[in-house]
Amino acid sequence: MGKKETQVACKSVFKSGENTTLKQQFTQRWIEIINQIEKNKRITTEKR
Repeated sequence: MGKKETQVACKSVFKSGENTTLKQQFTQRWIEIINQIEKNKRITTEKR
């Protein structure tokens, strides 16, 4: 039997291997997420 591929709905964005996340890593990831949301808002409003 072949190995089935599964889709991961949630994955860790902190790949340092540590058990805890540094404040700087956490903050940087939030900045990236907010920027992505803002970019998507601009794209959506341009289509209207």
